[in-house]
Amino acid sequence: MFAFHLDSPVGRRIAEPVLAVLLAATVVNESEIPFGTVLGPVWAPVTILVPGLLALSVLVGVLARGLRLGSAVLGSGDRIQPGDAVVTRILASVVLGSLAVFTLWWVVATLYVHYLAETGGVSPSIWALLFGGGLGALVLVRAVFFQLFPEGPLSRLRGPSVE
Repeated sequence: MFAFHLDSPVGRRIAEPVLAVLLAATVVNESEIPFGTVLGPVWAPVTILVPGLLALSVLVGVLARGLRLGSAVLGSGDRIQPGDAVVTRILASVVLGSLAVFTLWWVVATLYVHYLAETGGVSPSIWALLFGGGLGALVLVRAVFFQLFPEGPLSRLRGPSVE
């Protein structure tokens, strides 16, 4: 049906920056204009679900990397991809994975408060947007960083000089 699936690394590499840019546009353009129009009932769930979709995509990538590294350590397969064992990628996975879990927790809490609970008070949707925005910024930084340094920043120091 589609040319790529979101469970593939290529699909996630495309979907995550797109979701991050969409999330940044949502956070920057957070105004009362969409809420007063016909798009109002659709706009509120979208602002909550975009951070959740980004967090789910990041978590799928982190879990896939963890399973590949675990299978390489246990010797049960040759699924490891180039660059999986680089320290900066492992560190990025830990940081992004923990922030993605926290963002997803706030998204679920926001959906629960808005649609299931009969409570009043202040909506927690601001936290989902803030942590989702931070996650989106880090996803974009990760994409640029690993485009510049696919094998980590220290690989450039170890390689032979071109000059």
